[in-house]
Amino acid sequence: MRSVYPTCALPDCTVPFGRCEIHHVHWWEHDGLTDLDNLVPTCIKHHHRVHDGGWDLHLAPDRTLTTTLPDGSTVTTGPPQGRAA
Repeated sequence: MRSVYPTCALPDCTVPFGRCEIHHVHWWEHDGLTDLDNLVPTCIKHHHRVHDGGWDLHLAPDRTLTTTLPDGSTVTTGPPQGRAA
């Protein structure tokens, strides 16, 4: 996963992969699989925003990541191959 995501998967975040937590897009506690198709690295700040701040993540098959914020607006990034290392 480190070779695909040199940093946090959220847009414009520069926290290095080594300082990220692996997040289950479909949460593990809600029966989300620990499978590469369901995992993205998130820095601590973004991980808390997902779990505590009402952010919702959707990961497409090509790894395009769409983040829906509590106000209903969305931010899309990816696929990660286009990101600079």
